Amino acid sequence: MGTRVCIETWGCQMNLHQSEVIAGVLTSAGYVIVDSLEQADVVIFNGCMVRQLAEEKVFGRIGAVADEKRKRPVLLGVGGCMGQIHGDALIRRVASIDFVFGASGHHALPALIEQAKGQRVAALAEPIFESEWSVQRQSAVTGMVTITEGCSNFCSYCIVPYARGPMRSRPRDLILKEVDDLCQRGYKEVLLLGQNVNSYGTDQPSYGSFAELLTQVAATGIRRVRFTTSHPKDISETIFLAMAQSPNVCHHLHLACQSGSDDMLRAMNRKYDRDHYIAMTDLGRKIMPDLNFSTDLIVGFPGETDADFEATMTLIERVRFGTVFVAKYSPRPMTRSAELPDDVPASVKEERLDRVLSRQRMIALEENSRFVGQDLDVLVEGVSRSGLMYGRADDHRTVMCLGEAALGDFVVVHVEGTSVSSLSGSILGQENLEGSHDRHSDPESGR
Repeated sequence: MGTRVCIETWGCQMNLHQSEVIAGVLTSAGYVIVDSLEQADVVIFNGCMVRQLAEEKVFGRIGAVADEKRKRPVLLGVGGCMGQIHGDALIRRVASIDFVFGASGHHALPALIEQAKGQRVAALAEPIFESEWSVQRQSAVTGMVTITEGCSNFCSYCIVPYARGPMRSRPRDLILKEVDDLCQRGYKEVLLLGQNVNSYGTDQPSYGSFAELLTQVAATGIRRVRFTTSHPKDISETIFLAMAQSPNVCHHLHLACQSGSDDMLRAMNRKYDRDHYIAMTDLGRKIMPDLNFSTDLIVGFPGETDADFEATMTLIERVRFGTVFVAKYSPRPMTRSAELPDDVPASVKEERLDRVLSRQRMIALEENSRFVGQDLDVLVEGVSRSGLMYGRADDHRTVMCLGEAALGDFVVVHVEGTSVSSLSGSILGQENLEGSHDRHSDPESGR
């Protein structure tokens, strides 16, 4: 058996997909991927720096590897955004780390691991776009496909441009080739990935726009097309129309707002205002009445007043998101906001976080209740701990399914109940694979 490697991942779906690439590169080089550090000869942590909490979790896991190292020889490598930002300082700071790598250059990992057997080493490449790669996919249902890397927006709180470099679009022919390959291998869904997918092509106009790419990906025949994440300043009617005109493009849009206050949006360097955000969500729902929005929010950004926070609360009420991901502000190294006083007390941040979560739970429950009695097309993704099948409807809502189905099946589920986080119901049968990919049974029920 070859050298055994365990890969653990924190952060966004870009990190998850890059761990698939790391696994693919190492497998091609003869390494064996295993599930736990207790089985591994090499442990790789693909770490995140976007939130302080994610960074702290990685350091917590490093302690577990240090304990394992006391029992037997194990190499530990830390990479991703965390490796890119901290670099060889991680080697100096933590004795149990043997090698550090960055957010790109994964093709060099086999050589780096061999080098780390003789000496502790950090190898950081400039962020580049590795346009073609080996991938060991974790899902047999959804294939993640990178279309952009990096970001050029420089939001004042965000470390991504420093960790992943400027926004770079991947050549369109390589994207379509990868989607075609996934179709041939039986994948039912693709998830187009990028820090800003809807900026696609702005750095390379010859590649075409994101709306054009979305239409071309849909035309490959893949059953479902999703994408994440999108920036509000780059969303447009053209993109909404591309979503609406291709029946296999899902009616879900993750559109990170971060705050409902214009003062905070300016301080965050977000390059749009509250009115623009609301106008875009209204336009999307005018074109697609069943469009489900999700978002990211930050509470406790430097200088956030009670009035600023209330503006965020009224935005939540106005847009009525399906899902909200909210975090307490934490200063990140290298960012402009790290130079500002972190002047919102921890107790106030916690109280604001709780208020957002509490109100969003009520909104989610109210929105989910609209689906009771409807029949939804659901792509089955797995089995829950309770033994129920689960999957996602077209608009990305999770559906718990009572009945028989296989992973990757499209089934029709009659919705009988709801919770804050999901819908539940009984499987009526297989979806008609030659059908029209209808949206839920009452597309006018929401808005």
